[in-house]
Amino acid sequence: MFLGDIVLIFLAVFLSIALYSFFVRFFTYKPLLRPLKPYAFYMAVVVHLVILYVFEMYEMRERYEKLHILTSLASVSCISFLVMFALAKLIRINQTTMVYIFAFFFITTYFLYYWRRIFIKVFLSSRYFIKHVLFVGRDFLTDEIRKLMEHSDYKVVGFINSGSSGKVEDAGKLKVIDPDSDLDDFIKTQKIRTLIVTTDKKHSLKTLKKVYAYKFRGLEVYSSDYFYEIFTRKFPITHFLKKDEIPYVNLDPFVNMFFKNTKRILDFSGALFLLIVFSPVFLVIWIIIRAMSGNPVFYLQERLGFQEKPFKLIKFRTMIKGAEDDKGPQWADKEDIRVTRVGKILRKTHLDELPQLINVLIGDLSFVGPRPIRKHFADLIEQQAPFYSLRFMIKPGVTGWAQVHYDYGGTVEGHIDKFQYDLYYIKRASLFLDLFIILKTLQTVVRRPAY
Repeated sequence: MFLGDIVLIFLAVFLSIALYSFFVRFFTYKPLLRPLKPYAFYMAVVVHLVILYVFEMYEMRERYEKLHILTSLASVSCISFLVMFALAKLIRINQTTMVYIFAFFFITTYFLYYWRRIFIKVFLSSRYFIKHVLFVGRDFLTDEIRKLMEHSDYKVVGFINSGSSGKVEDAGKLKVIDPDSDLDDFIKTQKIRTLIVTTDKKHSLKTLKKVYAYKFRGLEVYSSDYFYEIFTRKFPITHFLKKDEIPYVNLDPFVNMFFKNTKRILDFSGALFLLIVFSPVFLVIWIIIRAMSGNPVFYLQERLGFQEKPFKLIKFRTMIKGAEDDKGPQWADKEDIRVTRVGKILRKTHLDELPQLINVLIGDLSFVGPRPIRKHFADLIEQQAPFYSLRFMIKPGVTGWAQVHYDYGGTVEGHIDKFQYDLYYIKRASLFLDLFIILKTLQTVVRRPAY
């Protein structure tokens, strides 16, 4: 889809410039036409692609309604044009160029709308793109994966019995194949493209040798825990909770000096820049809270940071004074009666989070990492997830992998689910993933208001 977008977007650039050439040639009153600035179109392409991503226009796994696609693309084009309009003075784009950039966005909307219609009809509806899956052995994790696959591009065909501990029973309508049978013929006739091998069962050497042979023939072969991670984008902690084991989580990225120092430099410089840019917003919010709710304007709450060291998280106050005097710490709630009128607006727009830039500047927080939590709630969660403290092995963040995939936890179970996303990030952390999370955060802010 992305490659198709690139082709069509540059075709729209070509048509917009061709339209300008047509008017230059045939328009009688030429003083109204100024020279076109070609570099502005390249900038418009970049802006448009970024905002297409922010508005989730590359997540087309479902059959979206025609109106949804059209309105989303029209919104993307309008916002992209507004961004270019805001940059016009800064990068010296003249009025003539802006007119044809507007035409470019109009043409692009038309092209991408029909391209998505074609993509959904031809590609997403094609049986060729459904991957037939065969499990090698069976455990609770494969059963969980099966449930998740029900509304995906994967279709489970059956199981392979693998040794005495990997014997499959009660498979329902799914086929159970013995490795000594004609497995090659079954894989060929059923067009199996993916094998998923269970990790907590003992497999026979004969079965594993066949699995390795299939991998060299071009089949996709995954362990069940690794497949679960790439499919759900979270770490399978239930796999370890059921076995009463503690997982080893690789912290190599966070001890790598280049990653560690670069991340801190970006945090410090980014926080300083944003504090300067948003200083007028800080002043306006300070005046409004002071006028409508009185002092204090800021709310300092103790959270657990790196290696469980407590620090004071800074936010704009959104609740009434003494909100926790009666009942003590409580989970965040959409209908929390303690939130003030100003606080509701600040929470929905995420503006109450702005003072956390000070925490980033002084080093309590990073821009990306697990969200800091209060000790009271961390202790509650650890009663059900004994290795919850693993998330404190790295510095917490303003946003994180859990925040862009999950809403407010609200319960112990919800936070355990978010913990799976935190462990996924810790295992796979990189500067590229940090950038990805920041872009996803912008998408989340636009599409999913907070409490």
